[in-house]
Amino acid sequence: MKILRVAGDLYPAFVGGIAIHAHEMSKMQASVGHEVTVYTSIWEDEPLEEVRDNYRIVRFRGITIFRNPISPNLFYRLLRERNKYDVIHAHSHLYSSTVFCALMRMIGSSPLVVTNHGLISSIVPMWLQKIYIPTIGRWVYDTADRIICYTETERDQLIDLGIQPKKITVIHNGIDTEHFAPLTNIPPKKQILWIGKYVPGKGVEYLLRGFQLFSKNFPDYTLLMIGRGPRKDDCLRMLEDLGLTEKVILRDFVDNKDLPEIYQQSSLFVLPSLMEGVPRAILEAMACGVPVACTELPQLVKIVSDCGLLFPLKNPESLAAALSTLVSDTEMAQACGKNGRKRAVSMYSWSDTVSKTLDLYASLTGGKVMNNSRESEDGYLKRISGVSSHDEVR
Repeated sequence: MKILRVAGDLYPAFVGGIAIHAHEMSKMQASVGHEVTVYTSIWEDEPLEEVRDNYRIVRFRGITIFRNPISPNLFYRLLRERNKYDVIHAHSHLYSSTVFCALMRMIGSSPLVVTNHGLISSIVPMWLQKIYIPTIGRWVYDTADRIICYTETERDQLIDLGIQPKKITVIHNGIDTEHFAPLTNIPPKKQILWIGKYVPGKGVEYLLRGFQLFSKNFPDYTLLMIGRGPRKDDCLRMLEDLGLTEKVILRDFVDNKDLPEIYQQSSLFVLPSLMEGVPRAILEAMACGVPVACTELPQLVKIVSDCGLLFPLKNPESLAAALSTLVSDTEMAQACGKNGRKRAVSMYSWSDTVSKTLDLYASLTGGKVMNNSRESEDGYLKRISGVSSHDEVR
């Protein structure tokens, strides 16, 4: 099958949930014999085209507004090639690239799948989203042939927006539970872990204030923060103001292959976000057997229940209390870690996510695919198989 993936962000140039999801999905789909091309944006000094992990990447320059890349060249490329693939899969209604895909579908293109990675942006001002989501955002979803949501909660949100239920398929987000796995018989450091972007919706300010309160009773613990973003300088200033510079360690980037060791070394994972989809970091922590403390976001309650503690949004005192409880009650923390590992393996397997996504593609193509073998524009030859079964993907 010939698959075109369109994503504003792509790992490793950008580290974030959508970027890693798009990369891992493309890599695994290519590994089972599908020809995958990804259209994405240039964030650093990257080549315009390359083949990596057996899938093809085409990058486009453009302007960026609210961290949303807008590229006329991407639009024209889609216009030329909108019928050259068996399926087009775009990620997040919030990106201009997904709007372009919807325009292509409206004038006539291959079937369009859109994955909802959370209805609300953590970057764009809320007043603008209140205009965009019920209008352009809804139109994007109405235009798509199928929509993928991670949870029933997100599905209900789209139905409330006016989207037809029959268009929506719930396919859980997933992670590689063999790569992300616990260590045995090695105690973790006195370290609390946060991974994310320094943007307003991630609740970093509440994390730092909560950690300051927690540190008064547990001075031996450090906070490791991994991420990048436009508000990182604000975080640095806040560390100075709160007197936390000796207790908080900042790292810009950790390669995905090295992340399991970071989780394994941590006593807790904390997520203070004000808005999220289903963040991979929580699933990765759970798969590594690390107890979780996170905000009471509706779509996360069922996921985190019995695997950690939930606390109210924008509440540093409750955050500190959750951290204190988990580090004080070793038996509870160990039970949460074991429950998290069990849930991640049984419910959030990445191979299952990819398999169900391929099944959805097959339902749109009716089993018909483009030529099984062809030489692509940059000269590399790839064998393209039909849609894989569950067993093939696993």
